[in-house]
Amino acid sequence: MSAKLTNEEITRRGFLGWGFAVLAGMVSFAIFVLSTLRMPLPSLLPGKSGRFRIGRKADFPPGTARYFEEEQTYVFADTDGVFAISAVCTHLGCIVGKEERQFVCPCHGSYYDLSGKVKSGPAPKNLQWFKIVKTPGGRLVVERSKRVAPGTKYLV
Repeated sequence: MSAKLTNEEITRRGFLGWGFAVLAGMVSFAIFVLSTLRMPLPSLLPGKSGRFRIGRKADFPPGTARYFEEEQTYVFADTDGVFAISAVCTHLGCIVGKEERQFVCPCHGSYYDLSGKVKSGPAPKNLQWFKIVKTPGGRLVVERSKRVAPGTKYLV
């Protein structure tokens, strides 16, 4: 005796439940396959180095102000030494621009003095200062991964 299915035996609710179960199974299988294929890849890809060369001491006579766009860092020299300040606004990460006597965030209007101290605006903290070191070859290097207190300079 063979069983014959009729329209009355398959309900709409049963069909949709079966369909969602199949869909959930397919999605779970796809996630499993993609996770397995991704396993050999590194979780963290190498990014920009935390260090970058800026030149020799002679390249920074007092009064020098240079912007290193790729590193988003300003480097200044005065009679006391050379120092590096981040160009990344502490509010939402916009890049600040340098004007004659201040830094200005074009996104939300934060203002910083030339030492990176917040003058006004929504920025919660001062701009970061980075350590500058000299390599054995005589080149100056900014180490963005090493923060220093504002006012810390590489002495010339």
